[in-house]
Amino acid sequence: TDFWNKENSDCENSSFHLSCCFVLKLNDLQSVNVGLFDQYFRITGRSADHIVTCLTRDSYNTHTFIQQLMAVLSLLARTPSPEPVDKDFYSEFGSKNTGKMENYELIHSSRVKFIYPNEEEIGDLAFLVAEKMDGLTNLQSLNILLYVLAFQVNHVEGSAQNTSLLQPKTLILTSSDLFLFDEDYISYPLPEFAKEPPKRDKYQLADGRRIRDLDRVLMGYQTYPQALTFVFDDVQNQDLMQNLTLDHFGE
Repeated sequence: TDFWNKENSDCENSSFHLSCCFVLKLNDLQSVNVGLFDQYFRITGRSADHIVTCLTRDSYNTHTFIQQLMAVLSLLARTPSPEPVDKDFYSEFGSKNTGKMENYELIHSSRVKFIYPNEEEIGDLAFLVAEKMDGLTNLQSLNILLYVLAFQVNHVEGSAQNTSLLQPKTLILTSSDLFLFDEDYISYPLPEFAKEPPKRDKYQLADGRRIRDLDRVLMGYQTYPQALTFVFDDVQNQDLMQNLTLDHFGE
């Protein structure tokens, strides 16, 4: 049965709807990139038309998806494995017959690459953050205390109702500063078929404030109860850094 083309008379009366927005055959899957701190993953096929990034904002959901995907790929593996079905992590990926992991890159038995963030990527992010911080910063002593994919709440002026827009942002907290970045989750790291780097950098600074200028934090409001509002006293007539919603505060 073709589920996506099937007309469902009960769809209009249901509160749950499914719509098809992206289809990628597993045989065309080339690689899976896992984002920093398992906040998102990107699946890549043979061309730019076969790339999709899913922002889970949750390491558990990312891990669950990766494990389920590996299990399905094992059933479709191009090279049959002589090992029994029930295998632990080391027997699954430590054997040359089933896969190998080198330099944060795991090659599954289906030949699909699972690529994880390496120390260089975290170091590049720390260097970028150090550049944006006021004064001289010792890169060796810089610690990124929190990296989380959040939403910035922007209120729409002039609307009939109290309308607000949610824009995805990357929130980074250090021991002295708080930053908001626009992050390109799709173009980086460069896929194998890319012929040239993207025109924009992976991280674009959207806002940054010093922790010592933080006056108070307001927790929640009517529209988004999981939101945090940071109030600073460093800029006259512009106290709010904007409201942020963090999904892991939602439960």
